[in-house]
Amino acid sequence: MSRRSPVALLAGALLAVLPACSSTGSTPSEPAPSTAAAPDDVRVEEGLTYWSGDGVELKLDACLPPSAEQPSRAVLIVHGGGFTEGSRDDTAVRSLCQMTAQLGAAAFSVDYRLVPEETYPAQVDDLANAVRWLREPAQVERFGIDPERIGALGSSAGAVIAQSLATQGEGPLDSGARVKAVVSLSGVSVLSPDGLRLGTPSEQAVALVLSYLGCTSPTECPQAVPASPISAVDPSDPPMLLVNGTGELVPAEQAVAMSDALRAAGVPVELLIVEEPKHGIGLLSGDVRREVLAFLEEHL
Repeated sequence: MSRRSPVALLAGALLAVLPACSSTGSTPSEPAPSTAAAPDDVRVEEGLTYWSGDGVELKLDACLPPSAEQPSRAVLIVHGGGFTEGSRDDTAVRSLCQMTAQLGAAAFSVDYRLVPEETYPAQVDDLANAVRWLREPAQVERFGIDPERIGALGSSAGAVIAQSLATQGEGPLDSGARVKAVVSLSGVSVLSPDGLRLGTPSEQAVALVLSYLGCTSPTECPQAVPASPISAVDPSDPPMLLVNGTGELVPAEQAVAMSDALRAAGVPVELLIVEEPKHGIGLLSGDVRREVLAFLEEHL
């Protein structure tokens, strides 16, 4: 992987910006649309509606770089929370959004519908709608982004959704709901019963996956296979960086299996197993952060 000195310097300077914590937690009330000042002159536009229907409005926050070359890359930040909670403006998610903008990319932290009110594939559909919204000419002009350079970074539950979006569909990565690169932090790639044989998944992890699928039993869940990102891998999928901790909520064997599948399909993939039981955004410290920033710079 290439190593550009601005990336390394930026990562080191931002060690104190991003809290080493996961993005789980109760969902705060949604703020009204506004523009707020962020550290280092990053501009934050909050509460932008990217999709509405059936009485639901889904929103995202935009973190925009102060002096990026136009048009800039765009990265969707997909929060975790076990599919049941979490928000686009959780503290760690907002810090990650701002950090990405400080790198020079436009970042967009996205809300999606939560379990139990909505189950798979609603969450993947929501992220796809966010990508399509960003590619609309009005948004391209408003945010100064390059519609051909859109990627996604997902944490925990958000990593499952980002992987699913990445492997959904075929063809060019610069149109429709396709994305050009994906970073997955503690993502589950095999949601079917086969996934239970990968490492030693915790009861909590199994329960969260079943709730996402709308099932009560791993063996009686027909949507488990189509919902598994690994089942839809094909050569047209975007490059992925798969990051996982050892002994954490999600077995590292999940990331290994996905890496093997992508490599077999000829898709560029990087696998990073961290020898710590950290999870999701909590993995983004030191060297891992530098790997993520370099990967996004290289592929976007």
